[in-house]
Amino acid sequence: MVKKKKIREDFDDIFRSGDEEKIKTMLKEHPWLLEEVSNEMSEVMENEQQIISALGIMEDELGESVPLNDILYSLKNDFDIRKSENELKEILENLIPLDLVKKSENKWSLTNEGGRICDDYLNRFVKLHE
Repeated sequence: MVKKKKIREDFDDIFRSGDEEKIKTMLKEHPWLLEEVSNEMSEVMENEQQIISALGIMEDELGESVPLNDILYSLKNDFDIRKSENELKEILENLIPLDLVKKSENKWSLTNEGGRICDDYLNRFVKLHE
C-alpha cells in the first residue's frame, strides 16, 4: 500500500510538470494509475458539466448572456449545488480556454461546444431522475 502511495505521489508530480513522455511511461508501468486518473477526471468533469448546464438553463430562460448570480441560482435550485461566487468564477474562467464558455462584460454564455455538453448532460440528468 505504501508503495502505491509513493507511485501515486510521483505520478502527481510528473503530471503537474506536464512531461508527456514520463506520464506515458508511468501509465505503462502502472496501469492501475490510468483508472484512478480517469475516475478523478470524471468527477471533475461532472462538476464542470453541471456548471455548464446551469449556465445553459439560465441562458435559455433569459435569452441572453447570464450574470454569475443567475448561474448560482440555477446550480442551487436545479442541481442542489452550492458554490461561492469566487469558486464559480474560477471554474468558468478555466472553461474559457477550452472554448466551452465566453465572457462579455460581467455576463457568461455558452459556445457551440458548451451548448452540446449542456444538452448531453441534461439529457443524461433527466433520464437518471425519471
